Amino acid sequence: MSTSRGIRRYSKSAIAVIATLAGLNWASGANAAPSAATICPPFGFINATNLATNPSFETVGSNGSPSICAAPCVAPKESAAARWTIHSDNFGAAVSTRLEPLSILDPRREPYGDDPLAGRRMLHIIAGGGEGGVYQRHRTSPARIMFQVWVYVKKGHVVVQANGGNLGPAAWSTKKDQWEELRVCTDGTVPTDLLVVYNQDPNGGNFFIDRAEAREIP
Repeated sequence: MSTSRGIRRYSKSAIAVIATLAGLNWASGANAAPSAATICPPFGFINATNLATNPSFETVGSNGSPSICAAPCVAPKESAAARWTIHSDNFGAAVSTRLEPLSILDPRREPYGDDPLAGRRMLHIIAGGGEGGVYQRHRTSPARIMFQVWVYVKKGHVVVQANGGNLGPAAWSTKKDQWEELRVCTDGTVPTDLLVVYNQDPNGGNFFIDRAEAREIP
């Protein structure tokens, strides 16, 4: 079933599910050890370029923070984080976005060190229905990319994907009230036009996201 903007609902039977990684070495994906459930094979990066813009959600969007798309939420609207656009479901459920300090959850989540993605903010999303969340459009992008995001889910079920259709691959959250890393890798057979982070629970969702990373892989 398509949304009003042509971004279709996801089907678990059609896409790979659940990529949950812990202890990732951000400097080199080749050093990561994915679990058997992830769709990412062993890989290295082509270069050090992070294709995601405003990846740590530090820059405030043009609408300020909070940025709310009230029901019926139908027109594209920039979220509280610059370059990330709010998305709703077919019914136009309200979506609220706000930049929050990491410290309101757990400042000890992970040492930052020299991590180039380090920041002190995260994006808080409250979705009134399924498909509520944010996306970033990339009209030209490498055919093979790795896309990963840290998510902290209080309510709902979050999915990340590197395109806006139902082709996958996708990674689904499995935890509540703790940080979880979701990762997908494309193999050149699907579009890589959008970086998508959506709630997929029709009853709504409440979650935080941080440190998006999209990099070209062989």
